Amino acid sequence: MQEVTKQEQPRWNGILVEVFSTFISFCTRHQLRYFCAGGTAIGAVRHQGMIPWDDDIDVCMPRPDYERFRQLWHEQPVEDYELIGPESDDAYPLPSLKLCNAHTTLVEFAEIPCLTGLYIDIFPVDGAPNDDAEALQLLRRYQRLKNRLSAISHHYSFAKYMGLLAQPQQWGQFCYKTIGFLWRKGYRQRLLKQMSAISSSYAFDHGERVVVYAGSYGAREIFPKSWVETQIMGTFEGLQVALPQCTDAYLSHYFGDYMQLPPEAERVAKHAKAYFNLNERKSFAEVKHQIK
Repeated sequence: MQEVTKQEQPRWNGILVEVFSTFISFCTRHQLRYFCAGGTAIGAVRHQGMIPWDDDIDVCMPRPDYERFRQLWHEQPVEDYELIGPESDDAYPLPSLKLCNAHTTLVEFAEIPCLTGLYIDIFPVDGAPNDDAEALQLLRRYQRLKNRLSAISHHYSFAKYMGLLAQPQQWGQFCYKTIGFLWRKGYRQRLLKQMSAISSSYAFDHGERVVVYAGSYGAREIFPKSWVETQIMGTFEGLQVALPQCTDAYLSHYFGDYMQLPPEAERVAKHAKAYFNLNERKSFAEVKHQIK
């Protein structure tokens, strides 16, 4: 893996903030709702900017705004930036969107031939059933599909692929990768269609609860809509940014005592970086031999 050095960190963060600023301007111009999510919301509240050891920016959008954002960006793209999603790249391993700087290069995983620029993550927020058991069942079903999408996006060497057979706990992965190898495109479209069916089963504007299906916090991704339906403003690296109306309830739900700094050993960047270039966009063919 390639590490961001202390000398590179300000440049890395600066590029992310530039992407975020472009996103905010686009949303403001088109009256689209969004809010800072996860560690980005903590950063705004606790640090008025990026958490010092963080390496990404996450936002959420209510599903109607998310779909309108996707459509409007397709019609009115902003120069020097690109919107990446599951429909734009067959190797893209996620169901959600990334807004990228088009003049940088990033490959996160050596086994996934998906190349982007430095990005912010954009997650849709969907309606959820009021019944706890049903909401959790739908979330778990969606996340199983999401894991399969990730599995078939991996392109392992033959030796590593066959090595999965020697690990009983990896037999499921072996099956998904075999399916991915033989019928990758068709199976990928099937998974995306199944995930879309789940996410559209309850509208954001109806009901009292919502869910971030593409998130990674399990049952905590289900919460009252009233927390995020409207937004308040905060400061993030000099930008005025939208936060959930009930920021304290939202962050406490996800993180407990979010104002308490984690142990020093846990203050590390969480995203993989097999290869990056902060100065230019290269093709995957150009960088594949440098991927670590």
